[in-house]
Amino acid sequence: MEEFNGVRCRGDAVESFVTSLIVGAGASEESAAAVARALTDASMRAVDTHGVRLTPHYLRGLTAGRIKKTPTVQVERLSPSVVHVDADDGLGHLASYRGIEAGIAAARENGIAAVAIGRSTHHGATGCYTLTAARQGFAALGMTNADAIVAPHDGVKAFFGTNPISFAVPACGGQQPLLLDMATSSIPLNRVLLRRDTGTPLPPEVAIDGVGEMTTDPFAAAALVPLGGANYGYKGAGLAVMVDMLCSAFTGMVHGARLPSFAGDNVTWPARLGHFFVIFDTNAFQPQQAFANRVVEFLTDLRSQPARPGEKVMAPGDPEWAALAERTANGLPIDAATWGSLGEYAKTYGCAMPDVIATTTV
Repeated sequence: MEEFNGVRCRGDAVESFVTSLIVGAGASEESAAAVARALTDASMRAVDTHGVRLTPHYLRGLTAGRIKKTPTVQVERLSPSVVHVDADDGLGHLASYRGIEAGIAAARENGIAAVAIGRSTHHGATGCYTLTAARQGFAALGMTNADAIVAPHDGVKAFFGTNPISFAVPACGGQQPLLLDMATSSIPLNRVLLRRDTGTPLPPEVAIDGVGEMTTDPFAAAALVPLGGANYGYKGAGLAVMVDMLCSAFTGMVHGARLPSFAGDNVTWPARLGHFFVIFDTNAFQPQQAFANRVVEFLTDLRSQPARPGEKVMAPGDPEWAALAERTANGLPIDAATWGSLGEYAKTYGCAMPDVIATTTV
């Protein structure tokens, strides 16, 4: 989680505002609602790198032509347990939510379902979609490929995308789901961009410069290092290979190194990303109560493990659930650079900015 100066607004007000901006750029109401839902969800859970600050990125893609404003998303059942979604070069958020719902329907019938999504664009935080399944009682594995920004282990030039993986499992007794949502790079690219906006250095051993040397300067970062850092990056690189295969070969799309750059000057070319999800109906594997008991046992035992002084052992998702409670009570923070950019777009599209309920340092 990052530290930055900015403002706080109510989450529902931000979601409505983002919807109005995306509609202002010409997107369909359905596409805009999906984007706003995902970005607000991510920001409320303190996944700020993939939250509201991405709104200008999607606005640029819509106005330049990379993202189709009114796509015809097609969902096809290729077999009882295999779903294919053609995103029609539209916003990846809409295609991903559609894919999750179709996957849940197929998993309910068959116990498990795979969802391959092609001809898509950046869909934000992959955890938004696995979490959607978990909130309906299904476990889900999700991933997406992306344009080349991560060097192979011991490489000096970008080849992989950040290729994130997410895994969500429903819990019971009022507990939030177990939620893993991580890049296979040491950090996500958007953390570099956020550090540029907030004027803070990068951690060591997460990025290399143009000649392949490690750097903590976010402006000098030319490529990210795979998860595991300088010595053990082969682990993250191996996971990136898996993600690229499932999101390219299984969806009919190309792998990350052949995708157009998200940050390039030409944003008229379709992105053509692939996403891949697997949905599990837990009832098909274990009786519902038995499954729920195992999940609760695991979470309880994990959280009770001894920790270093001043720290505590947490389950995947625990920091996000704490942030969700805090931000629900005190408002969603938006960094100053993003707030200024959103203000300019609000003028362009004649949208009212959400009310500021506090200024903040997060």
